[in-house]
Amino acid sequence: MKKVIIASYPALFFKSTTGVLALLLILLNTACTPANNTYHQKIAKLTVLDNVDKDSLGERIADLPAEELTEKGFVFLGQGNLELARLHFSAALQKSPDAIAPLAGMGQVFFAQGNTSRSREIFNTVLEKDPTNTTAMLGLARISRNQGDFTTAESLLERLYSLLPEDTTIISELAITYDSIGGERLIKAEPLHQKVLALQPDKPSGYNNLGFNYLLQGRYGEAIPLFSKALGIDSTNNIRIKNNLATAFLLNNEELRALQLFETTLGKPAAYNNIGYLYMTQGNWDKSEKAFRKALELSPVFYMRAQQNLERLNSLRSQSGD
Repeated sequence: MKKVIIASYPALFFKSTTGVLALLLILLNTACTPANNTYHQKIAKLTVLDNVDKDSLGERIADLPAEELTEKGFVFLGQGNLELARLHFSAALQKSPDAIAPLAGMGQVFFAQGNTSRSREIFNTVLEKDPTNTTAMLGLARISRNQGDFTTAESLLERLYSLLPEDTTIISELAITYDSIGGERLIKAEPLHQKVLALQPDKPSGYNNLGFNYLLQGRYGEAIPLFSKALGIDSTNNIRIKNNLATAFLLNNEELRALQLFETTLGKPAAYNNIGYLYMTQGNWDKSEKAFRKALELSPVFYMRAQQNLERLNSLRSQSGD
C-alpha cells in the first residue's frame, strides 16, 4: 500500500485572469510514490518547502497532473513569481519523483533566490539522470561564472552552443562569459553578441551587451550608439543601460554628457564619485582627484565612499611615482 503524504503550504495571493484576487492553498493529500530509494530521498530533501502553514485555506491543486503542475511552475517562474513556481514544482515532484523538468525548475527557482548551494546540488542531481539537460548545464555555467570559475562556465556553455547554436540565451551567456574572461576572448565574444542582435533585433539587451563588449575593447565611440539604441527600445528607462552609456561618454572624453547622465541615475555626489573612479582606472590621477574632491564637497558627511576612493587614489599615485 502506498503512503499518503500530506503537506500544507502558506496561503498565497495572485491575480486571476479576471483580475480578482484569489487565495491559493496547496494541500497535497493524494497517494504519491514513496521515497523508497536513495534518489527519491534526495529529491524529497532538496525540494522540501519551508515555513508551511497548516491553517491555510484555499484552492486545492491535488488533482492536477504532474505535467500541468510543471507547466504552471514554469509560467510562474517566467513571471518572476518564485514562490508559486516553487510550490508547483514541488507538488509535481510529489506526484512524479523521477520527473526531470520540475526538478530542473526548482534549481532555477533557488538560483533566482540566491541559494547557490541548493541550486548547484539540484542541477548536479538533474545531470546525474540526464547528462545533456540544457537547463541544468546552463544553471551550473551561470553559477560557475558568478563564482569566478570561468573555465567551467566556458566549457559548459561552449558545449551547449555546439548543441543549440541558435539559442539566443546560450549564445548571450557564452558571449558574456568571454567578456568576463577578457583579453582575446573579447574578440570571440563580439560576433556572438552580433548574432544575438541579428536573431532578436528588437531586444535592448543585445545592444547593451554588444556595447559593453566594445567598452571592454576600448571602442568607446562605437559603444555610444549601441547604448543609445538600447535606451530607445527599453520602455523601463533601464538604469544599468544609462550608466553604461554615461561610462562610454566619459571614456570617449565627453565628461559633461557623462556627468549629466550619471546625475539622473545616481545623484550629483555619486555621479562625481563614479567619474573619479573611472578616471582612476584609466590612470588619470588629476581628473580623478578633482572628481572625488567634488563628491566630498557636495556630500562630506554622507558620501564617505569618495573619501575612501581618494585615499586609494593617493596610494596608487604614490606607487606609480606620479
